[in-house]
Amino acid sequence: MDKLSLNNLSDSSSRKERKRVGRGAGSGIGKTAGRGHKGQKSRSGGSIRPGFEGGQMPLQMRVPKFGFSSRVSRISESINVSQLTEVKKIDIQSLKDIGIIKKSTRKVKIFGQGKLDTKITDKNIKVSKGVTFE
Repeated sequence: MDKLSLNNLSDSSSRKERKRVGRGAGSGIGKTAGRGHKGQKSRSGGSIRPGFEGGQMPLQMRVPKFGFSSRVSRISESINVSQLTEVKKIDIQSLKDIGIIKKSTRKVKIFGQGKLDTKITDKNIKVSKGVTFE
């Protein structure tokens, strides 16, 4: 490393001006503007999309798929005890009629901290430990 002095100072490369290309043969980078002759990459807008492998099946399509959507999440719902304070009969059909659960729901779980006045006889309704009966 040379000693820093006035005769070996240089301008920072970050201040370097951008070279304009394709502005005549006399500029040194005219005509093809550094892109070469013909081919996709020489054309305007001629870049390929990320992940394209020249017609070969791309990597993201070659690797195996995994996982699935569980049906349980589509047919079951969970509701809070506070929603059932004024409900007289607790079964799937009455909850659907009131509009607490969707029509496609088949199973329900009641959760939260609180008390219920009515007993639950429907086997498709489960209750968490926090819910107590009077």
